[in-house]
Amino acid sequence: MKKVSVVLVMAMVVSLLAGCSGGDGGSEDSGQTTLTVWYWGEQEVPGYKEYMDEMVARYEEANPDIKVEAVLQESDNLYTAFRTAEAAGEGPDIQYMWGGTQAMEDVWKGNVAPISDYLTEEELSVIPQWALSQTNWDGKQWAVPAYGFTYVIAYDKEAMTAAGVDPENPFTTWDEFLDCCEKLKNAGITPLGMGLKDGYLPAWIGIFLGQQNLNSVNEMISLMSGEESFTDPKYSEWLDKIVELKDAGYINDDILSLDLYQGQQLIESGKAAMTLHTQPYAVSLEQSMGSDKIGVAMAPVYGDGELAQSVAVPSQVYVIPNSAKHKEEAADFLMFLQEEENVKSLYEMANAMMPSNNFKEEWVTSEIDKEILAWQAEYPSFCYQLYFAPMFESDGLIPTVQKMFSEDLPAADAAAELDEALAKCIEQNPEVHEAFLEWSVEEE
Repeated sequence: MKKVSVVLVMAMVVSLLAGCSGGDGGSEDSGQTTLTVWYWGEQEVPGYKEYMDEMVARYEEANPDIKVEAVLQESDNLYTAFRTAEAAGEGPDIQYMWGGTQAMEDVWKGNVAPISDYLTEEELSVIPQWALSQTNWDGKQWAVPAYGFTYVIAYDKEAMTAAGVDPENPFTTWDEFLDCCEKLKNAGITPLGMGLKDGYLPAWIGIFLGQQNLNSVNEMISLMSGEESFTDPKYSEWLDKIVELKDAGYINDDILSLDLYQGQQLIESGKAAMTLHTQPYAVSLEQSMGSDKIGVAMAPVYGDGELAQSVAVPSQVYVIPNSAKHKEEAADFLMFLQEEENVKSLYEMANAMMPSNNFKEEWVTSEIDKEILAWQAEYPSFCYQLYFAPMFESDGLIPTVQKMFSEDLPAADAAAELDEALAKCIEQNPEVHEAFLEWSVEEE
């Protein structure tokens, strides 16, 4: 993430607290309790703000003694604002976080209260175990899903047709993917639209390619705990694939000057044939541009691991901060979001599927969503980014992959730099590292 000055962060937090009544936790004059929610999601799930506004209205109608102040956060400030507020003992009642270790790091830092202290096993049972397991540690549940989504390669069917590629089955293997890219390039069409300026892209590439020689979650954890090395081709071959795409000219030339979302928008503007996307955003394109225009594909397979052909289905989550003034009410609001009517509204308003037993497949009308549900039923689920060691992405992966483009850093050198960065992260965060090891998944 971009670094934000302390002065700017403190000013923003003060503003948020003043606007949300986060400091005193309630509106005493009106007799209402004020529940503060700091959330994110509109950036990857268009319609999420509208959905949240609707949820707030419904909840306030059902609970007239509670006022909900929901504030949409910016990507760059999502964590810095929260951590600054939490350090001052003035955090919100509910905080949005990205899933996996991106949420667990704040658990390990002591910034989050166990949500299972406020919800029973029966209440939590509405959420599938696979979704809960992403933020379950030390015998407690620390978060619940805000929504789930699937990572996809979104592509322009018309561009595929123009290049002589089957728009319904453009590729499955890596060689087929390269052939597709070459045909697009020869037709004068930029194959891949990407943006690397803000640093979010490297993890996205890893999600599609990094797991392909792995057989289990624990192999990923062994890598991130420093027990294995990125210099082992098993863990670094995906870096060679980045170089292969770059050197072949299959990625837009201005990748370093575009942010992640700007790179993704190249498919909308007709400046690229493919981009890495989330399922909700791809569905929004399908709705606006037509199912005959937008298609989705899984990652092209090059590896030989059991996870080579897997589907990344992470959950973004909500946590209850330690400093929250109204933890019981916060837990109740989060369970309110899991009610069937509200799960359905999330899908209808934002194209996002809640990881919930209350989600009904018969609601699905999108051709993209039907295809993705078929993937989920056939292939294992694994999301590379969910298991990053704390600080590895910001201090290692992002600058290293950026240097692969800005300085033509070779893949072998990039792997060595990732090892060095990971070792430094472990050295600087020994207590968090020990907690990370305890979060390991025991497999049969």
